[in-house]
Formats: sequence, C-alpha cells, structure tokens
Amino acid sequence: MGPAGRDGRDGIDGEVTYWKIKDFTITRNSWLRKGNPNEIGSFFYFVANVDELTQAIYEDGAIICYFRYRDEFGDDVQTPLPYTYYDIMVDEWGEEFPYSVQYSYDVMPGSIAFKVVFSDFYTAENAPPASCNFRLHLIY
Repeated sequence: MGPAGRDGRDGIDGEVTYWKIKDFTITRNSWLRKGNPNEIGSFFYFVANVDELTQAIYEDGAIICYFRYRDEFGDDVQTPLPYTYYDIMVDEWGEEFPYSVQYSYDVMPGSIAFKVVFSDFYTAENAPPASCNFRLHLIY
C-alpha cells in the first residue's frame, strides 16, 4: 500500500489535468454558406484548424466552446455553446418578425467548425453574421 494521497486517503495521487485555451475571431466576410441562399436547412459556418486538438483529446478529453460578446449591460461575457439569441426584426412598414439565431460548433481531431443557423434560414448574400468571438477550452 502506498503513502496517503493528497486527499488524506491511502493510495496514489490523481493525474495532472492540462488546459489549452484558444480564442477565435470570425469576421463577417469569413463566414461561408452551406446550401443555397435562403434554402431550408442553409446556414453559415467557418472551419478553423486546431493543431492542439489531438486524437487523444478528442477521444478522452473535454472540449468546451464559448460564445463571447457584450451583453445588454455592456459587460464582456462568455456563454457555453450552443447559444440561442432571440430578436424581432421590424420591416419598413412596421411589421414585426420574431426570429432566433443559434451558434453551435462541431469538432474533430485537428479542427473546429463554428455554425450559425437563423430560424428562418435567411442566408442571402448580405446576411452573414457579424464578427463573432469564440473561446475554445481543451481539457485533458
């Protein structure tokens, strides 16, 4: 039997945990569209290489991504993805159109794909999302 561990019980100490944090800024003109403009199921995406996201981290680690923005009080905040934003668009005649925007991500070893889906699938040429900031946490 080994000496008492850090928690005071007999046995060995736990493994060390490592973190890698990577920030991304995706500009408005960097978003790509999947599908045809305004087609049902169309969305915007951006794929970034993440060399730090190894097969081992993908298989046995934790991968958490946050959307970073300024909230309604002007504070810099981050919220875990997926994140859904709700709003109402008012047209030139004063008619209101409620909609939502969902930010999400997919990962695979070596890359991350950020996705933005509008509830009405509005993906016209002038519709890419504004510049967005994301923070990726790799824990292993």
